[in-house]
Amino acid sequence: MIGAFFGWWLEQLTDLLPVWLHGAALTNPDALVIAPTGSLDHVDSVSVELRRNGKDAPLGQFTLGAAELKELPLSPSRPIVLRLTTDDVLEKTLVLPLAAQGELDQVLAFEMDRETPFTAEELYWNHRVETIDRQHGRLVVRLLLLQKVKLAPLLSVLAQVGIVPRGLEIANGPGEGAYLPLDGDGRRSQHRSQRLLWPAAACCAALALGAIATPFARQAVELAALDHDLAVGRATAAQAEDLRREIGRLSGSAGLVKSELSNAGRPLEILAMVTRVIPDDTYLTEINLRQRKLTLSGRSGGAARLIGALAADGSFRNPAFAAPVTRLEALRAEIFTITAEVGPSP
Repeated sequence: MIGAFFGWWLEQLTDLLPVWLHGAALTNPDALVIAPTGSLDHVDSVSVELRRNGKDAPLGQFTLGAAELKELPLSPSRPIVLRLTTDDVLEKTLVLPLAAQGELDQVLAFEMDRETPFTAEELYWNHRVETIDRQHGRLVVRLLLLQKVKLAPLLSVLAQVGIVPRGLEIANGPGEGAYLPLDGDGRRSQHRSQRLLWPAAACCAALALGAIATPFARQAVELAALDHDLAVGRATAAQAEDLRREIGRLSGSAGLVKSELSNAGRPLEILAMVTRVIPDDTYLTEINLRQRKLTLSGRSGGAARLIGALAADGSFRNPAFAAPVTRLEALRAEIFTITAEVGPSP
């Protein structure tokens, strides 16, 4: 437990170092470095260097597929890396919550298809933490991407002569020195950050007594911020629950209105049905609808025909005259009042 505490404490002190000092602690391990001489779309040859103790010794330039590639000094203890330029890779800067720092690889892999046009499985990728803003709870990360399909032809040709690179490094530009794993070990940038521990401890030894309280105060501030975020989240959740209840209440009211309309009948639909049934020589002067009981008043050239027409339609039941039919000889028309029941809507 004590060892874990001091490991955590040294990691906190490491975060206090400036970014340029972090970079100074990184050293490139011994490796066989292979760099394509042209664009990845048309690679005809590669240049090879042997790195020992941080110094690169050129071994020459070789055409892809040449027999000389099989004679390169390969060793199980010396990894093979590809060296690419900034033009060969894509870069994107992301701003993430500080809480993502502990599981940054998993967060980036999960968000990859949202932040880029590709999925994590389609890419060789890595990240570099540019800024840790604990005051505002933000993490600025530079994301380096390379499509697997662009590198596949070169890797296939090298594999034919027994050359299997473990990763690739960026030779220039803002991403200089960045490392992208090719062997799927999943460690990504952590393997470099682990080497910061002891150099950071050596640089911060003189400040240890004065800075020992700083991590604890910082943790207290972060815990207070988390408590505030939780309180805000609870208030938001309570508002959402109130809205859900209100929506449920309004939905019930809408259902009640719809049910009552169905029971009472829809006037416009019934008017359309009546208009469809009555003949052209019939004129309505009054229509009354009450609890699906329909009363029609008007004049017609033949009122008796209306009873049969309403009964035959199927939308009306029990049509009958509600009053005696009156004949108007001057108009050659009959005054009528008919009642009928309207069937339920389909």
